[in-house]
Amino acid sequence: VAVRQSQRVSHLAHELFELAKLEYDEVKPNFEAFFVQELIQDVVQKFELAANSRNIQVQASFAQGIPMVYADIAMIERVLTNLIENALRHTPECGKITLALGQRDGDVTVNVSDTGSGIAEEHLASLFDRGSPLRQSSGKSHGGGGLGLLISKRILQLHGGTIEALNANCGAVFVFNLPVLDGTLTQ
Repeated sequence: VAVRQSQRVSHLAHELFELAKLEYDEVKPNFEAFFVQELIQDVVQKFELAANSRNIQVQASFAQGIPMVYADIAMIERVLTNLIENALRHTPECGKITLALGQRDGDVTVNVSDTGSGIAEEHLASLFDRGSPLRQSSGKSHGGGGLGLLISKRILQLHGGTIEALNANCGAVFVFNLPVLDGTLTQ
């Protein structure tokens, strides 16, 4: 129990320092052009073992002609990791997590959806706020500090992007956008 609590406090401290650096602009994105499809495939592979152990299917689907994005690849990997970790935590055994790419208003959109219980309507509006009621209890069950969504939101703000949470017919959907590289390179 002591080791688990120590690990939990260490993880929380790490997340707090990461969020503070992002909020006070101590960390600047290292922008580069890349195909987000390739990054998504890498991140999905990283979670394959954890998903398989709970019989959860993780799949990615990409529309044709998605252009390169212009972003910090490590920061976007952090956003995807946060969202997939949350989806795994809230998706029941034999569930499904889907990552989908599209385009909207000149940006690439990334949707991460799951077949979990969804998010209570009264919590959707405050989900990305420090004072969210969900954040107060989220660290108890999984060892995290509940700061992953705040970190993701700040990373996307540094990229000029947004993130939103929605409820779907079955589960939750997180949608964020990334700027497209000027030009016509597509995959």
